[in-house]
Amino acid sequence: MSLSSPFPLPIPLQGQGYSSALEHSNSRIAPILPLGKSALESANSDREMTTLGATNILSDAERRTASILLVEPDAADRALLRTTLRALGFTTISEAPSHMAALDKFEGRKFSHIIFDAKKGNYPVIDWFKQVIEIAPDIVAIPASANPSVDDVFEILLLGARGYLVKPFNRDSVEQSIVLATKGEPIPDVVRQARDRNEALVAIIMSSLDRLATVYRQSKQFETAARELPRAVAALRRSSDLALTFAKGGEAGLIEALEKFAVDKSRGPATRLGRLRKRLSTTRGSDEVAAE
Repeated sequence: MSLSSPFPLPIPLQGQGYSSALEHSNSRIAPILPLGKSALESANSDREMTTLGATNILSDAERRTASILLVEPDAADRALLRTTLRALGFTTISEAPSHMAALDKFEGRKFSHIIFDAKKGNYPVIDWFKQVIEIAPDIVAIPASANPSVDDVFEILLLGARGYLVKPFNRDSVEQSIVLATKGEPIPDVVRQARDRNEALVAIIMSSLDRLATVYRQSKQFETAARELPRAVAALRRSSDLALTFAKGGEAGLIEALEKFAVDKSRGPATRLGRLRKRLSTTRGSDEVAAE
């Protein structure tokens, strides 16, 4: 899925007006960025932003110590994924041709990652995944699917998976999925509390945008914040990718949800002082009614 043209996101947060643009990259989704060109050029200095879109990397030592379990019924896909992982420096790889066989692999063994087929079929993948996280609650889980918006990948993400892999995959997409799943942040609790999927996805984007805006302001004064800027940009890219992949109604549904968020946000005071004034006004009005 990709966007045919940029669209604006005129959403005010915390009293700050943000101009938005789509920064086109080599990835299959153009990320939503609330930064001007000069800020992006600053973040790109010294090639801080790699093809993964972040400074996050997995060192050679981390790759060697990782223990990955592949769960893939298709023998050709399983062989290709195994070969790709070895080419990326991952040396400890186990395989299972079915989900049930994968559960047996956990007996007496510990895995850091699991990449598993998430295609809808006769086997209840969600129920199986619940068993996996009961056995290994800290495992980095990556569902793989040719149709992530159709299969239950988003539900699996809400249950605790840290990323996803789109089929057909290549070396770059496999590496990106593993790195982001390993180094990235889990889906925040606010998403699990959302009333519907699109509201949850907008919550992810807005949380990333708010974080990026804060880091960007602080980067003008503090070197430590400037070093965090590429990571914050990458988080927004990742959340935009997630939203565009899983939004109900596709791009149109996501834009509608963003518009609703903007309208709801505009109804309240934009600054902390404004919110305080409104709260004091409401309290004063209630006291006056009580006195009468």
